[in-house]
Amino acid sequence: MGDAMMATGQTDVANELSGNARPVAHWRNLLWWMVLAAVLAALRGTEYLSGESRLPAPASIGAVGENEAFIALAFGKVSSTHEFAISPALFRAQMAALKKAGYSTVGLSQIVRWRHDDEAMLPEKPLLLTFDEPHRETMETADEVFASLGMTGVVFVDPNVLDRRNTQMVSWHRLEQLVESGRWEVGVSGCRDTDIADLASAEALARRFARERDALERRLGRAVISVDCPRAWKFERRDGAEIWRQAVESASFAVGFATGPWKANYRDDPAFDFRRIRVARDWGESDLVSQLEIQAPRRKPFIDRFQSAQPAPDWMVDSGEIAIEDGMLRLSSKPGEQGALVTLAGTAHWRDARVEAELEDQGRGQFWISLRQRQGEPFVRLGVSEGEILLQARNRDGSFNRLGSRKAPTGAMTLSLRVVGSRVLAFVNGYRLLTRPAEVPEGAHYGSLMIAVWNDRGDDAAGVGASIRLKRIEAEPLPRKYGIVSAMPKAAVWTKLRREVDEMYMLSPSYFAWAGGAYKEARHRDLAVEIFARHHRLKFQPALVLEDPIQPSDAVALTEKALSWADDPAFDGLNVVMKPANVEDQQSKDFLAGLSARLAEKGKTLTVTLIGDWERDTFSFVHDNLILVQDGQTNVSVDEYTMASVP
Repeated sequence: MGDAMMATGQTDVANELSGNARPVAHWRNLLWWMVLAAVLAALRGTEYLSGESRLPAPASIGAVGENEAFIALAFGKVSSTHEFAISPALFRAQMAALKKAGYSTVGLSQIVRWRHDDEAMLPEKPLLLTFDEPHRETMETADEVFASLGMTGVVFVDPNVLDRRNTQMVSWHRLEQLVESGRWEVGVSGCRDTDIADLASAEALARRFARERDALERRLGRAVISVDCPRAWKFERRDGAEIWRQAVESASFAVGFATGPWKANYRDDPAFDFRRIRVARDWGESDLVSQLEIQAPRRKPFIDRFQSAQPAPDWMVDSGEIAIEDGMLRLSSKPGEQGALVTLAGTAHWRDARVEAELEDQGRGQFWISLRQRQGEPFVRLGVSEGEILLQARNRDGSFNRLGSRKAPTGAMTLSLRVVGSRVLAFVNGYRLLTRPAEVPEGAHYGSLMIAVWNDRGDDAAGVGASIRLKRIEAEPLPRKYGIVSAMPKAAVWTKLRREVDEMYMLSPSYFAWAGGAYKEARHRDLAVEIFARHHRLKFQPALVLEDPIQPSDAVALTEKALSWADDPAFDGLNVVMKPANVEDQQSKDFLAGLSARLAEKGKTLTVTLIGDWERDTFSFVHDNLILVQDGQTNVSVDEYTMASVP
């Protein structure tokens, strides 16, 4: 936010690009809560796609909606006379294009419900339309379009301006009419250049916000729950972000829009730090839709071979510069600076992912590709520096520790980095950097894909800083995949496991079952399964197969028995396997929720796999089979337990 904030950000970038080593922190068991939605057919094994809702009722399969993020647009003036405004004709065309592309407008109150209620979902392609001020021509044009297309918007208002009866702005009376129409919500316009003194104090800023909110609520008769900061802050303070946060929270606003890099707004983002994409006056309809597609959560593979004259707009430059040269992407620091950092848009909440970069050579200075990178948080990176290939983890204190290394090959090379669950794998020219996966640093739950160059010495004698030329970059979010195997797998299963292990995060041998009101345990267990899981850093959650519906009289005893099984220190939790039909009743839902909570108290995880139409011996303890379960929605934030469904 503003110059001071940017300076802080650049310092953080510098700290993250170079650092000292220390021992690796250990990954703690996570408690996930994901509920099932859809089914995916697979070519090899049985794979499935899971979406979200509180309870895994079959009726939710195929539900259309968004439970991950929304995008907000920011408009300045819409006018036929103002030199720097969007023309009314262009605005109408833009809104029609958004409607045609399937975007649905949402309101602030709808977003607040979505953030706090796990069962609430936004419509498909949710979009919040915001306006910086109640400019009369802007409001009348937008309202006409909204009425014809069934859209809504939010306008941020300075009540003092309306009190002065500025003829360029709508009147109080007209604003009241617009709000009454149901097409408009109102927020407080914050961080104005005329009030710089207030921006140096969270208390002063909160008092002003509260006064202006109260004035709007008295005139409009509606709750005002949002405030924005449309301009860069102009005061020299490095704690600007904290001042903003304190002011928004002290004034009791539910939503705050801050100035900063464009991005989608995710469900678990801080409510005071939502971002907006500012619409340029020269964007045509296709430009606007393209920007939304770029900033939306990226759920499909991305491949860039740099064949265009200009870099793809998907690359967001945080520092340094990028350019296309001879069919390659050049990333370099600017004169007088030590590094450059570029983010792939739409990856802010990537969890499991893969990235592969083909380099022309070692470049100048250091080169890094990072996954799960967030400012001030742990992440992992793979790169080349001073003739070495290095795999590193950034710790929360800013230091780096080495996870693996080898001598860099000469000439062109391909680096590949993959993060799955708590596992990190790295490859150089297709060969493993490590014989077994490394461990993700504690706290590196999700984050962006970034590429960077860095030179500790800054510009060299020739005046050239850090730089690299890339021939190709491929990246994709990875669905979580785990395997259910028999307690004593046969040779064919081991072959499949070794082939699939790089893409797996969990292993579930069928150790336990409940059928006919009785418990069953595998008489023999192959300890090599556990050794295999530990060697490859896979989660180890044995399967508890529930062949029959849970009866009220059995729920308590079954819970206690499951907890006793999960007490084994070798287990990371349990994987309850059951039919979709057997989880529809409230008794089963309560059982799963209760077991999840009890396991969480032990620091363990509950996974629930729903499998339909199984044969009686599908999960027998001796059945020679590997069932691959794939979750498919890696970017959805989950809290307590995971569910998947198999046809």
